[in-house]
Amino acid sequence: MISRRIEAAQKAVEAQNFESRKHVLEYDDVMNKQREAVYGLRRQLMEGVDQKQLITDDYLSTILSGVLDEHAPEKVHADEWKLEPLFSQLYDLFGAHLEKEIDATQLNRHELGEAIFEKLRARYDIKEQILGAPQMRYHERIVMLSVLDGLWKDHLLAMDHLKEGIGLRGYAQQDPLVAYKRESFEMFEGMMMRFQEDTARHLFRMQIIGPDGTPIESAEQLANAQAHVAAAQAQQELAAGNTINALPAGVPPHHTNAAAARQPIPVPVSSRAPSTTIDALEREFHKKKQRELEQARSVSSASAETNGAAPRRAGEKVGRNDPCPCGSGKKYKKCHGADA
Repeated sequence: MISRRIEAAQKAVEAQNFESRKHVLEYDDVMNKQREAVYGLRRQLMEGVDQKQLITDDYLSTILSGVLDEHAPEKVHADEWKLEPLFSQLYDLFGAHLEKEIDATQLNRHELGEAIFEKLRARYDIKEQILGAPQMRYHERIVMLSVLDGLWKDHLLAMDHLKEGIGLRGYAQQDPLVAYKRESFEMFEGMMMRFQEDTARHLFRMQIIGPDGTPIESAEQLANAQAHVAAAQAQQELAAGNTINALPAGVPPHHTNAAAARQPIPVPVSSRAPSTTIDALEREFHKKKQRELEQARSVSSASAETNGAAPRRAGEKVGRNDPCPCGSGKKYKKCHGADA
């Protein structure tokens, strides 16, 4: 009789523990699916997979669709479109005053979307033409990694907060697991949308700075700036050579220095390669990753020292009743082994 009751109680406890573990696993499965999607994209970025088509086709079309749905819905007549907020939001996202290039009053909704898409795509191609394809692919990877890492950390924290209080939904006659799956999916969709917008904003608003410090908006402008820099450098070298050759023979050294001092100091001309306005973001990203790597190494080394084996004493082990190695004649337990 007692054995059957113990067996029944054990089965009930095991069933309860199984349901608890199954419940936790179902919650963890939601995060695993999101983690696989994020880490899959991040792995592609680390491996150097070309992301241009993803940005200029997928991300750009998704963002434009959302902007048009907000300011120029399909079921609203063209006279009721909010064109000023539309172009203002496009400038905030892409840094382009498209209202000067597109006459929206003469186009239907589909034609307006196609015109905006083609204009933005052309501006992106110009940036790539100036910087070169390899450099543009590098900027895309670094920007996407930086934005994705920041948003993913914030998303993990928000998911922890959601999981802490989701059990209270049961008091409202809601299944906590169903509510968790629905709200976590909405949060993940919102995070990915912000990721697309922030990535597009950084890349499309990126300005290219020429060797002389002026913004470059076309490949021809870059070529002209480089030619101007080369001509200025050649002129400075020629002027320096003429100054040295113009000194008469037999002039003492101190007169040479005085004559050189009277010459106008040449203005330095920068010959650096074109830079961009997101170089600082990329440098900060590399510094942050370096700090995180150093912190991980310090934590792992400290953990290894804490969990390592205790230091061993050299030589043979001295028994408690053996004579003390110090030569006092006493037993080890009465001498130096008293505190051991």
